[in-house]
Amino acid sequence: MEDVWRNLRPAPKENEHELDEAYTYLTMGLLNAIDEFFTGSTAEVEMMSASTAAQRLNELQDEEETFGLTEKSSANSRQLSSSSSNSSGSSKDSGTSVKLLLSLVGGIIAIYMTYQYGVGNGVKVNSSGGSINHPVIPSTDDTSTNLDAVSQTLTKETLHDTRQAATELIDLLNNYYGGENQAKAMLVESWQAHWNLEKGVILSYNDGINDQNNDDDDAVNNPGERALGKKKAVKKAKNILNDPDNMSPEELSQNHHHKKERSTKLVTTMARALLNPEQSEFKIGTIGSSVAAGHDNCHYDSYESQLERTLKPVFAAAKMGLQVQNAGEGGGCGDSHKNQVFCVTQNLSPDVDIIHYSWTYFEKGGAEEQREQLVRWAQHMPRRPMVHHLVARGKANTCDADSAENVELDRTYAPFAYNAFCIQTGLYFGGHDYDTEIANDINRFGWQHHGDGYHNTTRYGEELPDDDPRKESLGVVYRNWHPGPLGFQIASDAFAYVYVSGLLLALDTIEEDMDSGANIFERWFDTSVGRRDLVGQRQLLQLPPLENMPEPRFCDPVYCSTPHPPKCLNYELPTFGPSGINVDSVTDDWSLWHEPNKWNYMVGKVDTAIFKNKNDPEWFEKCTHLDACGGIRTNGKGTIVYDLPVEQMTAGLVVICVCCGKKIAESMVLNNDNLVFKLNDRILEKSSMDLYPADKCVRLLKGFEEDGYEKEEKMLLSVEVLGGDTEVKISHVIVL
Repeated sequence: MEDVWRNLRPAPKENEHELDEAYTYLTMGLLNAIDEFFTGSTAEVEMMSASTAAQRLNELQDEEETFGLTEKSSANSRQLSSSSSNSSGSSKDSGTSVKLLLSLVGGIIAIYMTYQYGVGNGVKVNSSGGSINHPVIPSTDDTSTNLDAVSQTLTKETLHDTRQAATELIDLLNNYYGGENQAKAMLVESWQAHWNLEKGVILSYNDGINDQNNDDDDAVNNPGERALGKKKAVKKAKNILNDPDNMSPEELSQNHHHKKERSTKLVTTMARALLNPEQSEFKIGTIGSSVAAGHDNCHYDSYESQLERTLKPVFAAAKMGLQVQNAGEGGGCGDSHKNQVFCVTQNLSPDVDIIHYSWTYFEKGGAEEQREQLVRWAQHMPRRPMVHHLVARGKANTCDADSAENVELDRTYAPFAYNAFCIQTGLYFGGHDYDTEIANDINRFGWQHHGDGYHNTTRYGEELPDDDPRKESLGVVYRNWHPGPLGFQIASDAFAYVYVSGLLLALDTIEEDMDSGANIFERWFDTSVGRRDLVGQRQLLQLPPLENMPEPRFCDPVYCSTPHPPKCLNYELPTFGPSGINVDSVTDDWSLWHEPNKWNYMVGKVDTAIFKNKNDPEWFEKCTHLDACGGIRTNGKGTIVYDLPVEQMTAGLVVICVCCGKKIAESMVLNNDNLVFKLNDRILEKSSMDLYPADKCVRLLKGFEEDGYEKEEKMLLSVEVLGGDTEVKISHVIVL
């Protein structure tokens, strides 16, 4: 039974096994040292207890606190050091004290090496009926961070190499899209909300909303030049709410301020990644539908894969890795944006730097609720990631900025750099006359059309010989409702252009600080020392403070104003982060499963034929999509008990989702008399349950206060199947 339990239990929280073992050895080492050498000095006991408590407390600090090793932390360290000295001085047997100190130091060093080995190697948990490998996210906490050594993280030489690689990429994109003006029009100015990527526009978080320095805002001084390269024949919709050309002076000033807020967060994100001594990899993660997954294409041609290949040389120059995680999931499992945003910290690595969201064909009104939830929850993740929305379509003159709800999100969450890019809008902004072509029965946005009016294939397709059928396939703009490789390319390029432009601005500011002899750490990271010393001397570009988080506009504040993002156990594939909910116990009747995923699953017919003909195993692997339905299931009796993370539950929300189908929860759960849910052995009445947040999910508990349940020290959710013919498949467990 223990073997079955090991197989079914989700991945431990972070490096649970290694850390437990390390702390066990640490405890044993300390006890042995005390037992062997301790002579009864109360001062020594107090010194040892204080240092152990301080070490553990520091390990639990979040990333922001780690980087903000303030004078208080230093003072504590000095106080502990002093206590150690005094204790040694007052000991009756100085030789014993020396032995004790040496034993403690030796034990801690040995255990620290064990700890580092555990963190570095991570944990993989294999499961029957498939494999669930949750990568372990190394802790970003490190009490040994030395602010004086931070400047060595990014040397002048590395900075110059990074700038050169970034500049080369910008130059490549400028040339590819017909010059700098047209490239900016397509890749920057076509976004739903405005960026300002010119030098000198970065906003200090000390500035107020009435910042009046508009000298650098082309939209203010030259309204007709904002969308340089955009087709003049395209008329602006009368109700575009984010249109500088039709704004009052007050609205222009506010728009300018929002641009600076948005761009400041972008630059800050890049600078912090470059300077973070504990960060060796920049991570972008996408949650979304089959568009995000790249269906009807090879996985290699998804926009995430293209973006990773495009950006890797820039981050390699900075001596960093780059990972673009694709957690897109096809609609066959029944998921949508409504339930998947709750699982962002498992679907993606919790320490992502940027989150992408793409659910174009699922959003039929009201999706601003989920986008707002995601933006707000993201600010409680370790790196406070930006959230950017990819839209598979878009209008000729605006990327859905004719929606009051979209503009409200753009303005409200400008300090957190929320924004959206639309594929068709980006193409329109290049000036190609798609409307005339459509009138002449040439629809480049139709199914299987080759060429977008600027190029006939992707950049990597241009490297293939003309007689290679793959070259033509790579020139498809839309396979059907799914974008093709050429459609995905402009999305990848838009993200790359904006991110690298922000990185260049960060490099400029970092170099200015290097040249002036300033501590390059303090400008970007939130330290009390930095705030006190730098106010009035130079800009403070730390992340916007969480206490300034606005009141929610669309989502329920009970759920989206929590101090933690939701916790989730998602059995589907792929997931890039650890599960947030553990299994306490399970009977043998339950088993894990995943739908088989062959290399040509959701790969278009043309590419399938091409690679079958090539018969190249390497390309079979490159084509294979990552997503697959999955869950834990039983056909008969059986009980599984989940140990809910009580410390992270503030709202009291408990949700279970089942598979597979968009409306499966009603029959499999609510109308299934053989399925019983208990919370700490108390039966949850189905009459109080409802379908939420999607129709494949059931809200077992709405909240602590509303349902009469109180938060307890330990909360166990049991799922009991009493028999019957209905198969039960659990795909997600969600709590908040």
